[in-house]
Amino acid sequence: MSWHGIRTVAALELRQRVRTSKWPVVLGIWVAVIALVAFLAYYATNDEQLRSGEAMYDVVVFFVLGLAMLIVPSLTATSVNGDREHGVLATLQTTLLTHWDIVLGKLVAAWALSMAFLVSALPFMAWAFFEGGVSFGRILLSLLVLVLVLAVICTVGLMFSTLTARPIASAVLTYLAMGALVFGTTIGFALSAFLVTDKEQQTVFGIPDNWYDTHQPPNVDPSDPTLTQEQIDQLMKAGQPTRADCTTFTRTTDVAHTERIWWMLPLNPFVVVADAAPSKPRPPQRNEVSTSAGFTPMRWISGGARLARNGPGGVSDECWVDEASSSSNQDPIEKALGTAPVWPYGLAFLLLAGTGAATVAGRRLRTPVRRLPNGTRIA
Repeated sequence: MSWHGIRTVAALELRQRVRTSKWPVVLGIWVAVIALVAFLAYYATNDEQLRSGEAMYDVVVFFVLGLAMLIVPSLTATSVNGDREHGVLATLQTTLLTHWDIVLGKLVAAWALSMAFLVSALPFMAWAFFEGGVSFGRILLSLLVLVLVLAVICTVGLMFSTLTARPIASAVLTYLAMGALVFGTTIGFALSAFLVTDKEQQTVFGIPDNWYDTHQPPNVDPSDPTLTQEQIDQLMKAGQPTRADCTTFTRTTDVAHTERIWWMLPLNPFVVVADAAPSKPRPPQRNEVSTSAGFTPMRWISGGARLARNGPGGVSDECWVDEASSSSNQDPIEKALGTAPVWPYGLAFLLLAGTGAATVAGRRLRTPVRRLPNGTRIA
């Protein structure tokens, strides 16, 4: 294996795709779609009190990842078996190029093409940056994770291209693998949540259930004209608890131990990208609960994944009263975002899967070939 051999195969692959494929047209359509999504996100989330940059950035990044998972597999899923079908692969294998030169060269070429799609989306990410609410460090980290995720997608497609004799079969298997990572992990987590849910005694800090039975409003007619202002005020305050009425008690409820199954979520590429660089919380205004304001899907997904990893807490704070600005009445998503991230676990899994896929692809291209599927063309 040598860098010269890898570069040679990558250059041949890129020239072949430029001459025979319509990827420049696809790239133009890609830019038009991303631009449309960015403009729609801007006009839908633009507000005087909220920064539209956060929502724009989240939507653009997710849309780039989603479209990339549809387009990028086609760059490598037919790379090897397509060349074998046309009698091109055998020509490369008879040269001084090693099997690793061929595998890594095709991988570099597909990765370079996927980077063209990512680079074309950078102006819209820069637009979100200038709109405010998105830090430069967040953009760099999310781009780095996106680059690595796209490399893994290319490697998986290349592996299936070496395992199957027909390009259509490798393309289908690659898309099934992507679907398993995106939808399979989410559905598996949701269904497994029922298996880890039990009836348990939970400690709660809030208003007891019997509080309203002992704090009924006085039996008077609110429309009585003889009522004084003091009586009207007492009538309005009756039956409305304050934070001083909150106590700690226990009750039997359904508790989902998501800390046992949280590992399914970081396997999802969308969770990895979202958790790597979620948006920062907007400082709460006076008498306002600290929540994830605005349309920030990356923040919601990140907080949900970390909340699942943490599992049920010791004391459930359900003291939802007028004093919304209290720090103990903070949004659970905000609390979860202050804990350790989960994206390093997911990224490590994806990189390990990509390394394994590249190893399988390399072994399948070793020569001499001991066994080939029936109907496979050599030259």
